[in-house]
Amino acid sequence: MAYVGVMRFLEKRGFQFHKVGGTSVGAVFASLIAAGYNSYEIEELVNDFNPGILTALRGSGPEKIINGIKNKGYYSIVNFEKYLYSVLKDKKKIHFKDVKRGEEYLLKMIATDVRKRKEVILPEGLEAYGINPDSFRIAKAVAMSCSIPFFFQPYKIGEHIFCDGGVVNNFPITLFSDDEIPTLGFRLSSGPLKKAKGVFTKLVKKEESNLEKFNIINIDTLGIKATEFEKGLERRLDLYISGYNSIRKFFYERFRC
Repeated sequence: MAYVGVMRFLEKRGFQFHKVGGTSVGAVFASLIAAGYNSYEIEELVNDFNPGILTALRGSGPEKIINGIKNKGYYSIVNFEKYLYSVLKDKKKIHFKDVKRGEEYLLKMIATDVRKRKEVILPEGLEAYGINPDSFRIAKAVAMSCSIPFFFQPYKIGEHIFCDGGVVNNFPITLFSDDEIPTLGFRLSSGPLKKAKGVFTKLVKKEESNLEKFNIINIDTLGIKATEFEKGLERRLDLYISGYNSIRKFFYERFRC
């Protein structure tokens, strides 16, 4: 809903998204924008969304804990992938070839190759795995980018294992850095970027000092964590206002408009 607030502000002023990209929840909204959804349609999707889709899992109590450890994650993201597929299908944007102009993809996202411990830019990075990017489903790529470690089970494609792109790059604002059109980055954080901790620390490439040349809008998420779905839905109006006011402040301070 914070992203919806940002979109609403821009739409009211005649702005249009040319290319979109993101990591994790950013990949979700990037896919919806690329498919042609406007802020009002996305708001309706959020209001109607059943968070149980994200936390469907067999077992309870000790069985749930054992399954979570065994599968390296408590929940499966498969049901959300199916849901997103149906949502994108309504706009006839199923494969990456559907969001392609010439030889360029207008939608990109980040996933993490767990075994190789590296960033994978989707869809073009799929070629290294012998996969045709054009025919790859957008919903599948989003699921790969959203598989939060230890919360969602890792996403497997053959012998390859992927997880949330935020592990290696939680703010991929440079995806379209070579484009002449200015890039706006919407960061769901009220403070500076924090370095990742643990085994993936060496993979983090983005430092705060490298982001100064970009247009970055920090959005206060009101202390709601990425996996607090119910709480986020309960406070969706507050999040919407936070997103709207964040970009409003940016434009008025930067461009006096």
